[in-house]
Amino acid sequence: MKRKLKIVLFSILGLVLLLVLAAGTFIWKARYGINFYDSTPPELPANLSGKTVLLFSKTNGFRHGEAIEASIPAFEEMAKDNGWTMYATDNGAVFNHGQLQKFDVVIWNNTSGKVLDEEQREHFKDYLEQGGGYLGIHASGDNSHQWDWYEQNVIGALFSHHPISPQFQKATMHLEEGNGTMTHGLQDTWEREEEWYMFYESPRKKGFQVLYTVDETPINPSGNIPLLASDKDWGMGEDHPIVWYHPLGKGRAVYSALGHSGSAFQEPDHLQLLENAIRWVGQFKE
Repeated sequence: MKRKLKIVLFSILGLVLLLVLAAGTFIWKARYGINFYDSTPPELPANLSGKTVLLFSKTNGFRHGEAIEASIPAFEEMAKDNGWTMYATDNGAVFNHGQLQKFDVVIWNNTSGKVLDEEQREHFKDYLEQGGGYLGIHASGDNSHQWDWYEQNVIGALFSHHPISPQFQKATMHLEEGNGTMTHGLQDTWEREEEWYMFYESPRKKGFQVLYTVDETPINPSGNIPLLASDKDWGMGEDHPIVWYHPLGKGRAVYSALGHSGSAFQEPDHLQLLENAIRWVGQFKE
């Protein structure tokens, strides 16, 4: 009897350890990623001209596969409707001086982890500071990128966590006054379900312009995970920016923490927001 009891106890202990190990591995990948870099640039299409957009969807960290797969045809349709030329890739070697100069806008499409090597990072930094346009979506603003300049100057706010239980919650977003291109066609109030990101501080402190805040009153913001995280039981309070924009050197940048789920790229209001952002950072006129 004692032997059977020991077997049961050891089996339970082993299962618990496996679960903790699996959770720890998942968190490690989400936070630090498994990094690999591309060295051979892609061959760009010959018809790359006019108003050009690079849709970059590489992930070395957590991959929002459903959202990425749904977003690509949505952006392709948007580009077609507006007469833009779009090129989609997950090849980080496109971040070289010659090829980046062919694009007015670069979208980091739920990009996660350290996706660029040091030389590619320098090319991207130079591209933005010399007049390029950037749109970052959801995971592009998490804490997996391991790049201080990017976090401080492009995103402008350090990600802390998102709610765990429940992960997705309904809340109301509020539009702030801003430039006409960014606010065009958007609702003053907008209720939606999202995996709401929490940041350590507001990008307002850096002088960034907030487009939308979220009223986190109905949100349970806790990101605590038993045995793994115990200091994430907090929200941002009354001022919780969720979409913002700013000039960056001679360039422009927009970051939106929206877009975890594939269904987000079927929402007319979300697509309008993304179209506005592309127009503003690319300085595209009607």
